[in-house]
Amino acid sequence: MKIDVAVSSLKLFKTDLLAVGVFEDERLNADAKAVDAMLAGELSTVLRKEEFKAEFKQTRLLSTGKNIRNVLLVGLGKKDEYDLERLRKVSATAAKAARNNRIKSFSTILHRIEIKNRSVAERAQAIAEATVLGLYKFNKYKTEKTDFVVESLAVLEEDRRNVKAIEGAVRSGHVIADATNYARDLVNSPACFVTPSALAEEARRIARENNLKAQVFGREEIKSMGMNALLGVSKGSEQEPKFIILEYNPTAKEKIAVVGKGITFDSGGMDLKPPAYMEDMKLDKAGAAAVLGIMQLAAKLRLPLHVIGAMPATENMPGGAAQKPGDVVTAYNKKTIEIINTDAEGRLVLADAISYVEKNYKPSAIIDLATLTGACIIALGYHAAGIFGSENLLEKLKAAGNESFERVWPLPLWQEHKETVKGELADVKNATKAGVADAGAINGAAFLSNFVEKTPWAHIDIAGTAWSPEEREYVPKAATGYGVRLITQLLMDWKK
Repeated sequence: MKIDVAVSSLKLFKTDLLAVGVFEDERLNADAKAVDAMLAGELSTVLRKEEFKAEFKQTRLLSTGKNIRNVLLVGLGKKDEYDLERLRKVSATAAKAARNNRIKSFSTILHRIEIKNRSVAERAQAIAEATVLGLYKFNKYKTEKTDFVVESLAVLEEDRRNVKAIEGAVRSGHVIADATNYARDLVNSPACFVTPSALAEEARRIARENNLKAQVFGREEIKSMGMNALLGVSKGSEQEPKFIILEYNPTAKEKIAVVGKGITFDSGGMDLKPPAYMEDMKLDKAGAAAVLGIMQLAAKLRLPLHVIGAMPATENMPGGAAQKPGDVVTAYNKKTIEIINTDAEGRLVLADAISYVEKNYKPSAIIDLATLTGACIIALGYHAAGIFGSENLLEKLKAAGNESFERVWPLPLWQEHKETVKGELADVKNATKAGVADAGAINGAAFLSNFVEKTPWAHIDIAGTAWSPEEREYVPKAATGYGVRLITQLLMDWKK
């Protein structure tokens, strides 16, 4: 969609719909009073009759017959609870109201309502992000596309001194949301279309369009490099595995590596998943999809960092040559791994990718994103990802999560946990014995800790946040694109 900044007074402005915010405990703010005056007190009448109580996300559409043809009253809730995330939610609510009323072009003045310690530019960026995210629909494979499409948003600003800052913020919010929606599209796309090879082609396309360096390693190269953990997972599939690396700004002094799990379909391998969980296993590429979104944004936002995006990509299938429980493989860093459960495959492909990135790039930090464990959903639900690793890096992630509202929560990673994943036949084992109830999300992180040596490292288990069982304000049902906004925020704030 198109998002512009319109410079005009309310009296002279023309639009099909204008979103106007009202607090529950303040009633009409300055902007709402101005609109009320234009409508001969109609807003006041609606409030007086308690037809609209301005509760958080409540809406009321008023048709005017004037230059502003419709006014959408949006409830902001209580003033002392209003923050940037609430602005995102009411902005998405307004955008959906425009769509539900089949209005192609609408406008907003929600950015003009002050939020403590937030600039007008930050507020405008939040509106742009939430609008594009909230209007997301995935209908790529439908032959008849009947969904109504909102084509444009105008952010109305009267103060010319603010225009330049708002325009830059709106552009940033728009590209961040577009990259998030791109990741959503990839995750929502079926495994018959998004294979490891297709993921590699997407990486090459992104590299061409954004002046990134791309490397793609196939089966023979993966084998010759000694990435046998990744190779082992791929053995049951007819699809060739790929190890994909994108680089942005390689001359920058500081290097940050982001590793994304790219299992394009996860059957569980020989330890087959229950049928009820199989259909959605295209989601197991969400980490890699997020990395592809992040790499686009590193270039578009011109981040002053050398960013490395690494994506081990394969299917996990139970074909005749598939890896079996009890097998032993040697990983890239020469550690041996006992395969206890073939459905604990994500940590295997990450192990090779993490150790490869550390040895060959020597980054300042390594962050991995992976739909790793159902146990993390049990621990944290669908509203926060579990994080593990280096304390300073976890603090940075918490700050970025609170800012972007892609929230994270640290879980312990003690020596006792690391003892749990020590192997009997090999150096480490990829899971505990079947039927043992334990700290599954923590054990996954404990396993991965064996494949990073000195580099500050964080593991983000996005199993509960990459896929939503229900639609929320600007989060759709199914793929969420989680991680794109979180890591982009982390990178933007890196040197602050």
